Amino acid sequence: MPRFRTTEEIEPTHGFIGQDRARKAVEQALEMREKGFNVFVVGLPGTGRRSFISSYLRQIAANLPTPKDWVYVYNFSNPAEPEAISLEPGRGKIFKQDMQQLTDEVMEALEKIFESDEYARRKSELEDEYLQKKTQLWEELKQKAAELGFAVQLTPTGVVTIPVYDGKPITPEMFETLPEEMRQTFNENGRKLKLIVEGTLYKSRRLDREYREKLMALDKDAALFTIGAMFEELKNQYESNPHIVRYLSNVQNDILENLAQLRSGEEEMRNAFKKRYSVNLIVDNSAVVGAPVVFERNPTYANLAGKVEYYSKGGMLFTDFTMIKAGAFHRANGGFLILEVENVLRYPYAWEYVKRCLMTEQIIIENLETALGLSSIVSLKPQPIPLNVKVFLISSPRLYYLLQLYDEDTEKLFRIKSEFDWEMELNRENIQKYLGFISSTCCRLNMPHLERQAVEKIMWYSSRIAGDRGKLSMRLGEISSLVREACNIAMKSGSKTVRKWDVDEAIKRREERVNLLQTKYDEHIKSRDLMIETRGSRLGQINGLTVIDLKDHSFGVPVKITAKVHLGDGGLIDIQREVDLSGNIHNKAVLTIEGFFRERYSRHVRLGLTATLSFEQVYSVVEGDSASVAEVLALISAITNVPLRQDIAVTGSMNQHGEVQPVGGVTEKVEGFYRACKLQGLIGTQGVVIPKANLKNLLLKDEVLESIKKGEFHIWTIEHIDEAIELLTGKKAGRATKDGNFEKGSVNYLVVQALKKAGKTEKRAKVKKRKEGS
Repeated sequence: MPRFRTTEEIEPTHGFIGQDRARKAVEQALEMREKGFNVFVVGLPGTGRRSFISSYLRQIAANLPTPKDWVYVYNFSNPAEPEAISLEPGRGKIFKQDMQQLTDEVMEALEKIFESDEYARRKSELEDEYLQKKTQLWEELKQKAAELGFAVQLTPTGVVTIPVYDGKPITPEMFETLPEEMRQTFNENGRKLKLIVEGTLYKSRRLDREYREKLMALDKDAALFTIGAMFEELKNQYESNPHIVRYLSNVQNDILENLAQLRSGEEEMRNAFKKRYSVNLIVDNSAVVGAPVVFERNPTYANLAGKVEYYSKGGMLFTDFTMIKAGAFHRANGGFLILEVENVLRYPYAWEYVKRCLMTEQIIIENLETALGLSSIVSLKPQPIPLNVKVFLISSPRLYYLLQLYDEDTEKLFRIKSEFDWEMELNRENIQKYLGFISSTCCRLNMPHLERQAVEKIMWYSSRIAGDRGKLSMRLGEISSLVREACNIAMKSGSKTVRKWDVDEAIKRREERVNLLQTKYDEHIKSRDLMIETRGSRLGQINGLTVIDLKDHSFGVPVKITAKVHLGDGGLIDIQREVDLSGNIHNKAVLTIEGFFRERYSRHVRLGLTATLSFEQVYSVVEGDSASVAEVLALISAITNVPLRQDIAVTGSMNQHGEVQPVGGVTEKVEGFYRACKLQGLIGTQGVVIPKANLKNLLLKDEVLESIKKGEFHIWTIEHIDEAIELLTGKKAGRATKDGNFEKGSVNYLVVQALKKAGKTEKRAKVKKRKEGS
């Protein structure tokens, strides 16, 4: 470690330390523009996956071009499919304002133009012309009717023809008194007049239609003369965007086609048209510098895809294009989208939507109930938006491999794996990086810096988390949290720097917050409710060690393992396995022990004993093989009647050759037995046997180390089962001689003799049984 007094002298590290493998994978993904090169960010919680990806992508995104804005507008040819239009970044907001201003100005201009004297004059001229033509048409009808002997009257219900004789109208009664010849003449002329009336009505309707058409043309001309310049001005501003120019033309045409409704004076109608001509800005990149980086922490289907909202009116649901809402894919389009796999998988159809977007390279807004076919409500179908995004999925290793195994699309769409390491080598370069990280934490939070001894304690804690003296933990979130807690303790005590005592106190407080279950176990050991013996010797009994992992806290607990033997051919019976309280790995360990006994002793004598093994006062599933050395020792003690020391606990895995293999949680196991011995009284002979290969994993607390230095507690390392036999029994294990036997008086010799004796006893019992039977 370099020389320094406090971390204030250390240059702060900017960015993240370590994780070169993960960073290179991300760099490769960013270089690949092809479809499918999205990234799975895989690592254990606390390794800085989220923070690293977020900050690194923001650095990269700052130098990338800002993507376009997107708006939805009314589709005049198909209102059910709102039209999506892209604009240069920042122009979407301006276009929305321009359209709002244009609509207000158009409405105001239309209102003025139709109230002008010029418009009134031209309309009056058109009405006079129409009235003159219509008057002439009816005069001609009256004249022709008179020639045929009829008078014509216009009534609200239509045209009425009345026969006339001697200049007087003829009533129906008078008509019946007329001569037959005259009545026939009137009837024939009446039929002719009917045709003439129908022709006149047709001409009248045609005149009405022509009038309306001319009036509409007059209105359009007047309106176009007024608003045409407004639209042309706006078109010129957006001439580089043909979609906007075409949309403006459609708006102008729609206004001209609906002048009558716009002139109705009804405020509700005018507001409806204003809404039709408004702009729904769903992606606004006016404030974005570079490409967007979106971390969607609540990836529901709607939050990813966007949605079409509804409003209720008169007990019915309504919607329009202004109620289209953007999702995370819209906001991240042209940049990067970060999602947590666990959250995505938690919400229905969210994972399927992510895959569909990446496969089709389109963002389709469709409400979930519609996508699943569960809704009968008629909804909008907004036009899809082209997708150009790089998706980063943050995942634990377990979820990553599950998706790889069960979802074949995962590998196609996420071809890059960025894997975060949970540890790094303890070397000069990485120590310097770690120091820079600690210094930057203090600088960033404006907290007191750490003294050298405090930093050494932080390094010790980091290696302890990593479980290896030669490693440093990459769970930087936990390290940062410890630094901040130690800083707070130092500030409360009035210290200007953080001392080793402050870090010790922070570690102690962190443990006290989560070690309730550990204290309960310790109480049971002290009160002998857990029947653990830490002194003396016993036959067929040994102290094993296990680790209880509660995620936020792990601690070791001694476990009494007992063995019993009796005559029979049952072999080795594991009580846990018999009652389904044994995991697969432990089952394998028991079979390994059987293989060891057969390989070592069956060449001398048949294994004519039945042995039982039990983990006393253990009522949960026993898993793992770290107790196999202890189990062998308990079995040998039970077979040979040689007692085992109870002041020693044993942990270690073993293969069929008797070689001791490393196990996990060795630090917690040693400390667990130390606590038990302390609670029952240290006598100076107690300690733990561990595999020699685990020595590098041992990072004990100061209290335990001090006790070891004083000779109150001990650590023994072994590489072979015979070393443990000698230590626990106080006798020689016994090597095999040239004739294949073991040294006389050794433990292995005693095993063979006990098996021979058991075999003879069993043989005599069988002979006696046969004699009695005969």
